[in-house]
Amino acid sequence: MMRASHYTSLRFDLLDNEKPPHRSSNFMDLLHQSGFGLAILALLRCKEGDFACHFGIKCSSFCRINVGTSRRTACGALGYVKFQSVKNGNGLLERTALMVLLATVLGGCWSLEQPGGSLLEYYPTWRMVIRKVFEWGGPYAVQVVRFWMAHYKSMTSKRHYCYSNSPEILKFDKGVLPRNWNSSSSKVATAHHYVDKKGKRRYKGTNSLKKTEQYPMPFARAFCDMKEAMKRSSSGRPQIPDPLPPAMHTLTVLQWEDTDFWEFADLPNFYEYLPNFYEYLRGCKYLRIPELWKPHFPKTLS
Repeated sequence: MMRASHYTSLRFDLLDNEKPPHRSSNFMDLLHQSGFGLAILALLRCKEGDFACHFGIKCSSFCRINVGTSRRTACGALGYVKFQSVKNGNGLLERTALMVLLATVLGGCWSLEQPGGSLLEYYPTWRMVIRKVFEWGGPYAVQVVRFWMAHYKSMTSKRHYCYSNSPEILKFDKGVLPRNWNSSSSKVATAHHYVDKKGKRRYKGTNSLKKTEQYPMPFARAFCDMKEAMKRSSSGRPQIPDPLPPAMHTLTVLQWEDTDFWEFADLPNFYEYLPNFYEYLRGCKYLRIPELWKPHFPKTLS
């Protein structure tokens, strides 16, 4: 849709690439080192102060229907981290949070969308990121809107929410559902309700639930129509020193704190089956290290 609207754009989606058997990393998967590195590079190549990015994180690990497995709650959004699916969800969110911070520092507009029942907004790292953007841009630097996707001709009514550093995002809310809309208006059944042998009411997702992950075309069109206004009204960018100090000086005075917020982002080697992200970048044969920095990097990685 963005390209059809004459925007230069780049999409990261697992559907766009299937990892070959002989490869250990998928460049379309943000959980893989090549995907994360490529996403960061894409942000760094955006026009400073004049770009927009949208994050539609896979919600399966954060949605209400999965809490029996993930064990996530509003007070314990980390979930049961002994399950790999929960760790993957945490890692994906924490890496996305890092990219949101990077987009903010670069002066870009960002947005993040989730289904209404998602517990993502209670995740500690996400709350920390929102607080940080508030510190940089004031109490109105981040906006959140809750809306019905039915207003955009979706398959179901489906409540959603969206965070952004632009107030334009509030225009997604079209108010209450039309009076002629009711549960029978839904074109598909996304959940099967039943009573188990113990007489307890239960429900489980149907095969149609996954189809609702795709945005309806009117919603995508609305996003495209407001992109320019979103870019103009984005906020939260911290004040950049003038003149900008050398990168080496910045690195030496950095205070590394709040490291607990990035436990699953795999910046240290957390996943046994994936290489360390820094090692991945350092091992790239196309990496060009400035002469000033070379003495601070090991020539080989043990």
